[in-house]
Amino acid sequence: MAGFPEENPVVSKQSALRKEGILASVVFAAIFLTVVGFGATIIIRDLGKRETAKVLQGYSEELRALMARIPTTEVQKGFKEQTIVTTRLNEFAAEKKFFESVELYDEKGNLVFRDDRLKGGQLLGGDVEILGLKPGQQRVETKNRIPIEVSVPMEPGKMGRAVLSVSESVLIRQADEFRRELITKFVLLVAVILVMVGLAYLYVLRVLKLSRRMEQEVQSQQRLSYLGLLSSGIAHEIKNPINSIQMNLQMLEEEVTSGASQEDIRSWLDPIRKEIRRLERLVNDFLLYARPLSPTIQTTSLQRVLEELRRLVHEEAKASGVRLRVEVPEDLPSLETDEGLLRTALLNLVLNAIQASPEGGEVVVSAVPEGNGEMSVEVQDEGPGVPEDQRERVFDIFFTTRQGGTGLGLPIARRLAETLGGRLSIVGPSAAGARFKLVLPAEVPSHG
Repeated sequence: MAGFPEENPVVSKQSALRKEGILASVVFAAIFLTVVGFGATIIIRDLGKRETAKVLQGYSEELRALMARIPTTEVQKGFKEQTIVTTRLNEFAAEKKFFESVELYDEKGNLVFRDDRLKGGQLLGGDVEILGLKPGQQRVETKNRIPIEVSVPMEPGKMGRAVLSVSESVLIRQADEFRRELITKFVLLVAVILVMVGLAYLYVLRVLKLSRRMEQEVQSQQRLSYLGLLSSGIAHEIKNPINSIQMNLQMLEEEVTSGASQEDIRSWLDPIRKEIRRLERLVNDFLLYARPLSPTIQTTSLQRVLEELRRLVHEEAKASGVRLRVEVPEDLPSLETDEGLLRTALLNLVLNAIQASPEGGEVVVSAVPEGNGEMSVEVQDEGPGVPEDQRERVFDIFFTTRQGGTGLGLPIARRLAETLGGRLSIVGPSAAGARFKLVLPAEVPSHG
């Protein structure tokens, strides 16, 4: 049927929206991974340094506790405290496999012992003179090494200090190993998260697909229901004119058979012509409501359109005994709109007002510019008005409260108003007749 496209406009755009959704998801995932990866790199690098510093601090505290627990029994057995301290330091360094040198200084700061890493990760002890150091030298130059220092007992009542050094390269290597371990765990975590997000995404897609399918089924049911409503309405409206035409044709046939005059035959033909025009108007109105509309925009004088409309419905108003008054300012701005659609919408409103007004009543059509660049046209009648509970129903197709009404005039007027980018509504109290307000934009928005 004309006016009913095969696909709903929303459904026809789903493919493009789906592609945009997939593209947006990919872009979001790329941005997410980039941000997370960059942030993780900074965090892991910082954690590597902090973890290395934490390890050094822990070794320092452990060494300090070790030196504080030197058994006095060993001293009482004749072992020199310096020898005991040196042994403990070597054992500690060998156990940790972390330090590159062990140095021992007396209470005056003179170097008295040093063990240096030579090869194979072992610490080899030696006299200071063998190591090329002069007795009493107060410091060994070590480049790119980070020391930890603790106080140690040298002799009864005298304290020296022990210095364990580790090179920056070792620290960097330790930090790198820690970072690699963190990165491995982080990659595994991200992989698990991505799998979970992927599964969630697939689940959401499935839910959306089911939702769209249900929505399409609902739209299909609504479409069939709407088609049924239109069909029953059209059938009801067409039935009466066809019955009238059929009866008049039967009477005409009898008159012709009985030798009726030309005047009598013409009297039977006039009602037939009237019903045919009614059918034609009904079909045209239905097509106007059902078919797609494409406005043709042009500069339109609302004042001229209303004046032409007044002349067009003059005979209709006169036959109904209704006065028609049009109030339009002379300086009313022009509109960029479809003049034909606008004229049809206003014609339906005015005819509806004339048909609703009693004999001797008045219909007032007024137009004023709105403050926001819009234009409003009001059509006021003196009919019975519209009850509050029917103010929206009067815009439903085939709904009418008037005997002989088709229920197409107001739905067509609202559809045309919306096509032109405007709106149509009932305003004012229901007891003072019906007042319809048509608001139009200065320019019809694009329908692309």
